Amino acid sequence: MTESVHTTTIQVRYAETDAMKFVYYANHLVYWEVARTEALSALGLPYQDLEAAGYAIPVIQAHCDYLSPARYGDTLAVLAKPSMVDRLRMRFDYETRRGNSDGALIATGWTLHVCMDGNGTPRRPPKELATRLGG
Repeated sequence: MTESVHTTTIQVRYAETDAMKFVYYANHLVYWEVARTEALSALGLPYQDLEAAGYAIPVIQAHCDYLSPARYGDTLAVLAKPSMVDRLRMRFDYETRRGNSDGALIATGWTLHVCMDGNGTPRRPPKELATRLGG
């Protein structure tokens, strides 16, 4: 599989925290979406180009292990790495670390996607996408 790892920097905003002053758990999936779309762009496959070609890659499964809290003002380094591509699906693995102090591992996980056409019918990913993701 591809060794392409993309790192995105996220600055935690106050609105992304909860009453406990931690990043609200669902925002980690948002951070991963930002990292994933930036990773695709870095591979020369901006998501908007995939959509214009009639493809979508919605998330069908997601898993996150929360290991340490992130807080307002933290700078996070979010690593996104394509780790699998098959006939219809692709997987991205993620690692989120605190980037502005101790480098603590904040969260790890993955998302699984299916490739679909504009009507929601599963279809093979375009050859260029499969090739660049390592399939």
